[in-house]
Amino acid sequence: MRWFLAFALCCSGCVFKLRSVDAGAGGDDFGGVADLGVGGDDLGDGDMAVAEPGDLAEGPDLATPLLTLSHVPQHYLTDGTCDLVVTTSIDTASRKVDGSDVPAGCIFADETETGGLLVAVLAAHSVVFNGNVVVTGSAPLVVVSGTTISVNGAVDASAKGATAGPGGSGTLTATGKGPDGAHDGASGNCQNNNSCADSGGSGGSFGTVGGIGGVGSFSGNNTPAQTASTTYGDNLLTMAVPGGASGGNGSSEACNNKNGGSGGAGGGSIQLSAGTSITIAAGGSIDVGGGAGGGGCMPNAFDEGSGGGGGSGGAIFLESRTVTVAGGLWANGGSGGGGASGTGTAGGAGNNATVSTTTAAAGGSSGGAPYGGVGGVGFAGMTGAGKGGEGGTPTPVANGGGGGGGAGRIVVRSHGAATLSLSVSPMAALDPSIP
Repeated sequence: MRWFLAFALCCSGCVFKLRSVDAGAGGDDFGGVADLGVGGDDLGDGDMAVAEPGDLAEGPDLATPLLTLSHVPQHYLTDGTCDLVVTTSIDTASRKVDGSDVPAGCIFADETETGGLLVAVLAAHSVVFNGNVVVTGSAPLVVVSGTTISVNGAVDASAKGATAGPGGSGTLTATGKGPDGAHDGASGNCQNNNSCADSGGSGGSFGTVGGIGGVGSFSGNNTPAQTASTTYGDNLLTMAVPGGASGGNGSSEACNNKNGGSGGAGGGSIQLSAGTSITIAAGGSIDVGGGAGGGGCMPNAFDEGSGGGGGSGGAIFLESRTVTVAGGLWANGGSGGGGASGTGTAGGAGNNATVSTTTAAAGGSSGGAPYGGVGGVGFAGMTGAGKGGEGGTPTPVANGGGGGGGAGRIVVRSHGAATLSLSVSPMAALDPSIP
């Protein structure tokens, strides 16, 4: 009795609750011990998602495990504490959002992915894209939100002509660069005998192969048949998310430093990672299309250039437990430029990639028959990158058109099936394995 009274006096004000130890499935914490940290689970039953009646006295189990980030360190998921709204621009070089430094609580920092790919990581508690947002800079953009990311407007990270999107035409895209056009002047100096031929540059490759440049042929001089570049990056972009590859330059006797039309640049790279959900609204989109190849130069009647190849589309990587895409995801290829004529007309430039599943970027126009070939179309939907033109009958052209750019890559990771609209090109690779 004395020991009981002493214990009661020492613990006056204490509240006690007797709890039984769980036995088997559906049991509670062993001995009433609280769950351990994030994602902790009851000891002994192994369940991760369902809260049990006995848990209510100590707080329910965490129903949603934290997302495990791809490519960048896990701490970025909780580093950002601000709620960020983006309306006009993001620059991965200057680390500016809408022209200013990020607000307090947001992080915008350099990080290195596997393979040495330098990326710019923008971390926040939540992120909303409103209006038309243009993304520029040399590094790919990685946006990490601890909760949600909503895209209500157009996010444009595409290439424009020879200007790459963020992370496009970088070192990890080298295998996808289209081969440059070739020059053949076996009969001597073109300006003396007008007997030269230039093949067009081939289009850049990434998720699909770019179109080959058109062969040049004139008065018995023939350039070697052009070749295509190779694709790169695995289907799920597990190691890194590089941008698109550039198309090859055209060729010429002397103009544009003997490059003919310039190759189009590769589309950019965007990764969105959100702890809870990603939503691309019906009026929202992300575009990482490739750039247009340049038209063959024409400084005089004896120096006609061939067209440059189009750039490939870049990369879009989305990951969250819930991913809903009601709008568009675009990683199409730019088209090749046309070859110049021998009548004083330069070849027409190609076109930047379209945002369409049915309409490909049209190739650049010929500088004129019979010497200039048209550019090849860029990849879009079910239309593969086109070969550069080589002229018609009976006389082959002297200056080939550039090949069209290939498709980029789109990858979506989610918990179970993601919801995607039909406005996606190329087809997305889906990974439903997020726990």
